[in-house]
Amino acid sequence: MRQMLFLAAGVLFLAFFGVGKVCAATDKANPVFRSKVGTFEVYALSERQSEGSLSILIDASSRDIEKYVSSGSYPTAVNTFLVRTKDGAILIDAGLGEKLEGNLKSIGLSPDDIGTILITHSHGDHIGGLVKNGSPAFPKAKVYISKAEFSWSPQVRRSLSAYAGCVSQFDPGNLADSGLEIMEGIRAIQAYGHTPGHTIFLIESAGERLLVWGDLTHAMAIQMPRPDISVTYDSDPVRAAAIRKEVLKFVTDGKVPVAGMHVAYPAIGNIERDLEVAEGYKFIPSAE
Repeated sequence: MRQMLFLAAGVLFLAFFGVGKVCAATDKANPVFRSKVGTFEVYALSERQSEGSLSILIDASSRDIEKYVSSGSYPTAVNTFLVRTKDGAILIDAGLGEKLEGNLKSIGLSPDDIGTILITHSHGDHIGGLVKNGSPAFPKAKVYISKAEFSWSPQVRRSLSAYAGCVSQFDPGNLADSGLEIMEGIRAIQAYGHTPGHTIFLIESAGERLLVWGDLTHAMAIQMPRPDISVTYDSDPVRAAAIRKEVLKFVTDGKVPVAGMHVAYPAIGNIERDLEVAEGYKFIPSAE
């Protein structure tokens, strides 16, 4: 796993494809990484950094495994993302709820400071932090979720019952149209396949962009060079692979940095084509 450097004052700044990066102070197991997207600040808040199991890979050949994940595992994580704009704090997913409050505190925020929550999909490691002791963990937040995901998932409907009157359902736009603008600077794009309503979010400010792609990938080490490989968590593995390829082409052609909920620290980076692999890509982590 790549080496992590932690800076108490967050003093490094780097412009890389239009996104500035600063590493925020935190503990090694649950790092926080800060980026700039135009006038917005974007924080990757990690709840876990770990090694993933090859058992979740679908149709990965022994040759692929030997070439890309010969160690028998791959770096993975559980992340949420926090976007700070002039209008307030926006949380993208609520993670497991194990470390989120502490991570927010490390960047000077409390649950009361969160005015908006965007949900990519309804798996427990994305909505587990929504409710605390039967009450909203973010009492002042309005929650946005795709209609398809809300209809499909009893689990998310139970969690969101705590936010009665503060839930907005929407139909995400298409990737070709850069999605549906659901608020200033944030567009929702359908990326169905991982779940029936899986949604990714394009952040735009002052001519810069960042795509928070949710669970488009779980095993970057093998799914970048082989994006046709899906995982057992995907409700529709074929559709998940198809949208993954579409998104990879979109971000590569447009030089759009990406952020992922299961991308190991720093969780944000850029995608390049891998010229050594047909239809393959490489992930370049953002510099600290």
